[in-house]
Amino acid sequence: MKGQSDIYPPQRIIKSAGKTQVIYDVVEIEKEIMNDLKTIYEWDFVEIEGEITRAKIVDGIISKVHTKDAEIALINNELASPGTEEYANYQKLRTHAKEVAAEVVKNLE
Repeated sequence: MKGQSDIYPPQRIIKSAGKTQVIYDVVEIEKEIMNDLKTIYEWDFVEIEGEITRAKIVDGIISKVHTKDAEIALINNELASPGTEEYANYQKLRTHAKEVAAEVVKNLE
């Protein structure tokens, strides 16, 4: 999911409607609003139910891009024909998801 505000998100974790939103990849952009150029912030977030864990964050980020079936297909395609660009991109996503999760969980301690 995506979020947007005219202020930088004050927290990486927000409780909302019984779930926890984990905010990541915040970017500052310039956007024209009513003929005026404004600075706004956009970010991605995943919603976690229950306890926040590294695994849930990683799974949430990957699931935004790939269903479980698509993830299995990517892995099987890579096994059948190694070196695909899709698999390399999947691995980059996994690495990024793990980095986000590690940072969030570290800040919870």
